Amino acid sequence: MKYINQFGAGYIPLPTMKELPLEIWIYIAAFIPDATLRGLFGVNLFFYNISMNLRYKSIALQRFTSRTVKLLSRLADPAAGRRVRFLTASPDFQFYGAVRRPPSFSDRILYHVLHFRLSGTGPMNDHIPRPEEEGTLALIDALPAMSNVMAFTIDSHSWGRHSGPELNIFLNTAWASFGSNLKKLSLRGHAASFRTIITSKPTLPMVEELFFELIDSPSSSLDMQEVANTLLTVFAPFINSFAIRLQALTFWAWTSLELSALFKALAYFPMLTCFNLQTSFPRTFKDDTSSLSDFLRRHRAQLEILVLRLNTVPLLRAIPLEQPLSEWMLNTFKDNHFSHLQELQLYPSALPKGFEALLTCIQLSAGTLHRLVVRERYLDPEDVLKLLDVIPPNLQSLRLNIRELDVELFVILAIRLPKLRSLSLYIGEVSPSSATFISEMKARTFAGWKLCNIGIWRGGFIASPQLMHTIRRSIPTVDSFWGLGSTYTDTAIEQPIDWSTRHVDDGIL
Repeated sequence: MKYINQFGAGYIPLPTMKELPLEIWIYIAAFIPDATLRGLFGVNLFFYNISMNLRYKSIALQRFTSRTVKLLSRLADPAAGRRVRFLTASPDFQFYGAVRRPPSFSDRILYHVLHFRLSGTGPMNDHIPRPEEEGTLALIDALPAMSNVMAFTIDSHSWGRHSGPELNIFLNTAWASFGSNLKKLSLRGHAASFRTIITSKPTLPMVEELFFELIDSPSSSLDMQEVANTLLTVFAPFINSFAIRLQALTFWAWTSLELSALFKALAYFPMLTCFNLQTSFPRTFKDDTSSLSDFLRRHRAQLEILVLRLNTVPLLRAIPLEQPLSEWMLNTFKDNHFSHLQELQLYPSALPKGFEALLTCIQLSAGTLHRLVVRERYLDPEDVLKLLDVIPPNLQSLRLNIRELDVELFVILAIRLPKLRSLSLYIGEVSPSSATFISEMKARTFAGWKLCNIGIWRGGFIASPQLMHTIRRSIPTVDSFWGLGSTYTDTAIEQPIDWSTRHVDDGIL
């Protein structure tokens, strides 16, 4: 094998694959960026397999176009299909069985010609499939080749009440192909689509993580009582069926449906270490807030990751609407010691009791807490000082929303959190100005601080390269911006794919 150097100055001989053990080549490949590895498929069989694995590792089929159909045709070949590990599919069954206009004469001629050229057979009938219908059928044909999928997401937001043969074939083919291998199942959509998926009776012996995103049905004909009944009689038993091995449960509920009865019906999960709930607490826990408290109490001694974002429209100002949420959080954290908590993500509401709840939870979990994320609420300097008074000095990762970024914040963080490795700041403004901040930061050196990663966002966008590199020069150990593993600011760097919901994405908000 030979390599042309970057200047084109000649050939540098490299050892052949036979001269080095495979384990060493695998170790070497770990240092090569994924984007580079993708381009090495023509070097030899070793790099061909690595490149192909990267290319087809994660497939998201959420829009069906002509390019999608070509991709699915490729995935129908086991040489590519068996490399898929993470699959997201959004087959659109909304219009199946709908009344269509008869195809025009020119439509029929064009379809017949294309069908003959592509398949080598004569025309089958006069039905011209929609792009989404053609894509869905191509997906069904490709599923048997994707036998190694370990994380499967079904996006059913647009599904109507269709339960025809295409949907049944899609579900049954998926379960037969990789149901026995799945470790994570994600369902996104409304309760009626959840019912259809669950009642297809999948066999999932290896699933240890469940992710659900629930929305209100797009069909106004669905009765809320019917939806509530589905959650109790179909959804809750389905979750409970994984009780002995479930390790991570994520539930996002963008709905006005009362969830108290659902949480009261959930079982005890002895292996559960990650719980992620995002919903509007004032809307979805009106009847019985104790149902959620009891669920947390049952699992308090084992939870390692706890994410509670209980207001889908966070407020910048304190208003009475958040009073029930802040009081519930304070009572919950006062009464429950999460003795193994390693990561806490919390929206503490805009009221004092909510912030007090945050401080209480941190104090009780100080011995184990490694990562803290305070969501949405923008903290004043006084709030930051109160927070740092209770944060354990061994904290390794911190993410805050702050109103003002100034140099003194870095000074106090370096003193109070000497073992911090990752810092993410979402800021309102730079005080007193960006130019002054940069000038003052250049005069500082945090040589003893071991911070490795830093990310700063403002108004939903990443901070300027000048500001980021100024911070890097002042903190010599920083070798990564925004958790990307690099300090490049002028190129898009691909984040590694992680199938597990235990690694909770920070997001922008």
